[in-house]
Order: sequence, then C-alpha cells, then structure tokens
Amino acid sequence: MSDRRSLSLIRRRDGSARVVLPLRTWLTMSHLTVFLLPVAVLIGSGALALDLRNQTVWDLEHQGAILSMLATNQLKFAQQNQPGATLESIGPSLSGNLRAAKSSTLAGIRITDNQGIVIATSGTVLGEDLSGDREVRRAMAGETAVATRPRGDTSRNPLSSPSRRASVRMFVAFPITLNKQVLGVIVLSRTPREEMQALYHMSSWKARFGAMIALFSTLWVGLYAGFLLTRSLGIVAAGTGQIAEGNFDEAATLVLTEQSHVADVALLAGSVRTMSDRLRQRLSYISEFASNVSHEFKTPLATLRGTLELLEDDPDMSAEQRATFLANANAEVERLERMVTGLLTLARAEEGGDRSVLALQDLIDRVARRLDLTASGDAGRIIGDAAQLESALTNLVENAKKHGGDEISVSGWSGQGWTGWEVVDNGAGISAGNLPRVFDRFFTTGRKDGGSGLGLALVRAIAEGHGGRVNVDSKPGRTVFRFALPTTS
Repeated sequence: MSDRRSLSLIRRRDGSARVVLPLRTWLTMSHLTVFLLPVAVLIGSGALALDLRNQTVWDLEHQGAILSMLATNQLKFAQQNQPGATLESIGPSLSGNLRAAKSSTLAGIRITDNQGIVIATSGTVLGEDLSGDREVRRAMAGETAVATRPRGDTSRNPLSSPSRRASVRMFVAFPITLNKQVLGVIVLSRTPREEMQALYHMSSWKARFGAMIALFSTLWVGLYAGFLLTRSLGIVAAGTGQIAEGNFDEAATLVLTEQSHVADVALLAGSVRTMSDRLRQRLSYISEFASNVSHEFKTPLATLRGTLELLEDDPDMSAEQRATFLANANAEVERLERMVTGLLTLARAEEGGDRSVLALQDLIDRVARRLDLTASGDAGRIIGDAAQLESALTNLVENAKKHGGDEISVSGWSGQGWTGWEVVDNGAGISAGNLPRVFDRFFTTGRKDGGSGLGLALVRAIAEGHGGRVNVDSKPGRTVFRFALPTTS
C-alpha cells in the first residue's frame, strides 16, 4: 500500500492538477477553518477595521469638544485681565495643556488661528500652515471635519504595545467658537488600533489563555479524529489488498476495524468482510463445481473415445455390433446434453431471474393440474420468479414419481412470515446414508435410468436464490420435501 501522508498532486487527463492530502490533514484543516472562520470574516470583511476607525473618530471628536471649551474658557479668563487678549496670546499656555492631554490620550493635537496657522501644539513645531488641509478649511467654516491619511511611520509594534499599528491615521478638525465667531481650529490625529491588536486588548489574559486552549484542543481533535480514521481505513485497505491477492485469511483482521469508534468505518469493514466471505464461498463453489463437472463428464467422454477407437480400429466389425456401439455412444451424447442443459438451468437459477409479486397457491394449483395431481392448502404471497418456482415444484413432483410410491400429494402452507409447499409420497423412502446428499450436484441413485443428479440441486439453488430453503424428511412409507420462502405483505 502506498504512503499518502505527504502532499501530492494528481494530474488529470485534461492537464489540470488536483491536490491529494491525507485524511488527517483535511480534518485538521477543516477544524481550524471552523475555529478561525468567525475571526477571518470579521477581519476580512473590513467591518472591524471600519468600527475601529469610527471609534477613533468619536474619541477625537469628544476630545476636540473638551479642548475647545478649555481654550474658550482660558481665552475668556485672559480677556478679563487683559481685554485685548487673543487666542494667539494664550498659545504657550494651551501648548502645555495639549502636551498633558497627549500623555494620556496619545493623540497628536494642534491649535490653529482662524487663518490655519499653528499657534499651540502637543509637539514642538509652531507656525505650520494647515490652511491647505480640507478638514481644516471646513472647520474654519464652522464644521467638524474628518480625514483619513496613510501613516508615514509603518513600524510594527507588539500587540501589547499602547502604540497603535493600523496603516492609516485619522484626523479630526474641531472649530473653536466664541460668540458664534470661529477663532481657530483644534486638529487632533491618532492611528486607529489594528484588528488583531484590538482583539488582543479587548480580551483579558484569561480569555487569551482560553483561546489558546481552544485552538490546541481543535488541533488535537482534528489530529486524533484523523488518526482514528486513517488507522481504521488503513486496516481496511490492507485487508482488501490481501483479499485482492487471494489471501482471504487476512480479512479476519477487519474484525478490529468493525469495532472502530467511527460507525461508517465499522460499517465499511463489515461490508468488506461480508464481500470477502461471499467471494471465498463463490470461489469455493466454482472450484467444487469445476471438479464435479470434470468428474461427471469424464465417464461419458471416455465411453465416447473408446467407442470411436473401436470403430476406427475394427473396419470389419459386424453391422449389428457397430449399431450397438453407436447406440451406446448416442446414449452418452444424450447424457452429456442433459447435464449441459441442467447446468445451464442451474446457473440461471443462481443468477436470480425476473422477480415479481406472486400468489404462490395459484402457482401450486397450476403445476398440480398440469401434472394431473390435486393440490390443497393456502400458500401466501411471495416475490419471486414464476418460471423458476414452477421448475422447482415440477422437479420435486417428478422426483417423487421416479422414486416414490403410488400416492403423491402437493399442499401449500403459510405461517410466521414463511410460506411454501410440501410434496409427500408413500414410497420406500431415502436411505440414511443418501439423505444428506440428495441436494448435491450430480448425486443420483437413478443414473441407469438417465438421471443427471441436477434436479434436486436445481431445487435447492432456486430456494436459496429466493432467500428460502428446502429440506427433506424421509422414512419408509413417507417422504416429505418441504420448500419454504419468505412471505411479502
């Protein structure tokens, strides 16, 4: 048996290729797919990334509103002490507040005047002109505006880092208004969390530990299930390989697989074992059949050969003697013809024939009338081949006429899921030595009378081919052949 535990490619006739993997690999992959599919869908669809961006925007908008109130309150306080105070004049104090806010929120914060020039920042650069940014222009018009831009710094920090890992940066511009007049703009920016980073931060160490346990459990279940299946299927494959080579004893190893934890594998093993038993029986039957045929054909063929040799070696043989030899040869030819015909009929009976629902008592009555007998009883309905069943009953009656007495009766019967007929005669009976052999092929006590020994063998083949049985009980003065078939509703 070839080893299929590694990745392999099977080339199709059209030139394309398909991947062939071991069963345990497919099972492990399927378990992992089911385990990771929800996360893959969440991340792959972009829904989580969009939600993280929106969350970052909402946070920045809240911070902008708070910082706007802080700036206007400081400006009002400064104007109480210095009536000419402006937003630019309190820029240094605002920068201190912005740096303090950044230390807790990690957001970059800048405040511009109403011309878009940076007058306060959480960083170090002042005087930067942001009036070219679309969100800043909209904020100077009194709206809150949002923008998304690619990150300049693409360094990948650990999942546990507070620094965020997304590839974009969110910008929120919030207007600073006093007495319905826009005095400046607060520009806040921050990188959203990456999907995996968000999942990491949202889960506790217990949840992460549980996820790892679940992952390893999924892998273990997939691998163990694959082990159970591949082990059992490997036994089945090895057993069937031995059966294909004619070593039927190896089928006994399939008993282990019939006890498999996987019901389908156990069922498969049972089916293979049944197939092996039937194949063994069939081969044994063929061997026995060939032996019987060769033995039975040997005598008439030897007689024919001897007759031909005598006729050839003695050209001066008298006409009377020549006629005797030719009559003997013709009798042997007829015997061979009867055996060939009987064997063909027997083979057809073992093939099954055409089945239909039959009223068995009607068939019994019809055969009895044809053979000038009186039938009785009440047989049930069966599924069978009418021609074969008529042949079986006819053979039993003809056998009784040849070997029985002067009284023969046929009666149908039915009960406990079975039905059939009995053929009874009052002859001398069958000897105890011959009784076990009466259904064997080519066994006959009437060979001198032209018996082929196939009639009762045909009856048994028809009975077994219909799922039934036939048996005989004999003693001097009473012999009963009982033919039984399963009934149908």
